[in-house]
Amino acid sequence: MTDDPPISPEISATAPPEAEAAGSLAETPGEEYPSAQDVSARTGSGQIGSGQVEPGQIEPGQIEPGPTYDWPAPQEPLAQMQPLAPPPPPPLIPHMGNFGVFLVLLIVSLFVAVIGIVVVLHFALPHEAANKLIANLTQNILVAMSMQGVWYGCLWGLTALVLGLWWKTVAGVGFLQGIQWNAGVAKRRFFLLAGAGLATGLLVTLAGNFVPMPKAPPILEDLTKSPLGAWALMIFGVTLAPLTEELAFRGLLLPGLINVFRWLQRKGSIGEETVRTIGIPLSIVLTSLPFAFMHAQQVSFSWGPVLLIGCVSIILCIVRLRTKSLASSILVHSFYNLTLFTGLLIQTDGFRHLEKLKG
Repeated sequence: MTDDPPISPEISATAPPEAEAAGSLAETPGEEYPSAQDVSARTGSGQIGSGQVEPGQIEPGQIEPGPTYDWPAPQEPLAQMQPLAPPPPPPLIPHMGNFGVFLVLLIVSLFVAVIGIVVVLHFALPHEAANKLIANLTQNILVAMSMQGVWYGCLWGLTALVLGLWWKTVAGVGFLQGIQWNAGVAKRRFFLLAGAGLATGLLVTLAGNFVPMPKAPPILEDLTKSPLGAWALMIFGVTLAPLTEELAFRGLLLPGLINVFRWLQRKGSIGEETVRTIGIPLSIVLTSLPFAFMHAQQVSFSWGPVLLIGCVSIILCIVRLRTKSLASSILVHSFYNLTLFTGLLIQTDGFRHLEKLKG
């Protein structure tokens, strides 16, 4: 092994300043490492690096600075900016004001129906006296059903027009959405709802044996006038009657009463528990009372059938609220009426022997 040749003085003299600085920092025996301030001072004075750094030059190892942006200042200090307020809750519809408008439209449509039928009878019976024409509205079952059909049709049309425009303006919803029509629910649960209507009719018929019932109520007198009138009354009872009664009581009155309690809840007067335990049950009762009294004249104001009709209304209210579908309660109501008429149909041999209803 040969000894390494000594380093030439010329080569040592040409060693870069960085090497000398590194040697002075790391190889000097017993010398401590300099502090960060010493290194910074030496670097700034040119002792470390390749001499004095000229303006605009970048020393090796440095990162070239990127472009700077002049961001616009906010309109106001962030500390003074207030959080956005939560959006207002949607309007409560239907409400009792909507039901009040419905009552006005009910009177208007009745007036239109009566005038229309009287005009038709006048042209059909030109030699009939005016008092006899008007008497036909109550004495002739076919004329009465025709007048009531026109009445209900006008009522539906006016209600859909007026409340539909009202709700579209204040809440952005249409008429069917406002009354929670939801026909899809009734379609999916058709057999269940139809069965509920049939079962309700059978239970009411059975319960009628345990409460006092009138012997000759006005509704049976209307049925016994003629087979054609009995068929007309049956068709009306399973179509237009439940359709319009449900619109009035379960489509507008029931949710309108419940929304009174919802409004009190929004005001902080009551809580959700009060709405569920008091508001909704009370609204069902207040809806069922006028529904039962509306049918009282048909059953000679006998408390037995009036009580049963009130119980039917409670069932219809529960169906309406549970399914959130007015079409569902209409379906149950229709099949309930169909069950009652089917019993009369069987009892009279297809309405051929209406005298059996008088016994």
